[in-house]
Amino acid sequence: MASKTVKLNNGKDFPLVGLGTWKSAPGQVYEAVKDAINAGYRHIDCAYAYGNEKEVGQAINEVLKQGKVTREELFITSKLWNAYHKRERVELCLNKSLEALGLKYLDLYLMHWPIGYQEGDEMFPKNESGQVLVSDIDYLETYLGMEDAFKAGKVKSIGVSNFNSEQIDRLIKEANIKPVVNQVCYHFYD
Repeated sequence: MASKTVKLNNGKDFPLVGLGTWKSAPGQVYEAVKDAINAGYRHIDCAYAYGNEKEVGQAINEVLKQGKVTREELFITSKLWNAYHKRERVELCLNKSLEALGLKYLDLYLMHWPIGYQEGDEMFPKNESGQVLVSDIDYLETYLGMEDAFKAGKVKSIGVSNFNSEQIDRLIKEANIKPVVNQVCYHFYD
């Protein structure tokens, strides 16, 4: 049985229960995604930084080919990584996720963190001392790139992750499209 949903501020239905794929072991995430969808999960939460979107996509596409669900019944979330915060690089990261997942669009695309890293393809760019190189790109610029992806039809909804209340307030005041969610990790072990 599919999860109950709530309406986002843009009218889209958002499943309340989803399968997170962070720290999923290679080989196991494929089975986990298939089993979750077959058990009634309709929301699959991914991210470019998790490094497993190809395997997640293989599972999604296998279930779709079997006709157990339609693409419209699924709600797929992914997240923009920190080394892609320049407005013109947002689409590059999005396209990498779409290609890995084997999908034409995402239901929700989130800015993973409000702080960017040095632009490039390295996940954690570091200096000689081993410190991560942080970018000075304003998250508002990054969010404009997310809005571009929305306007291009590559994502149905956009939002953020790991933002504090001041960052959210500023974003709401200055953005053209209000974020639909602020995803924050919270679990029993915190």
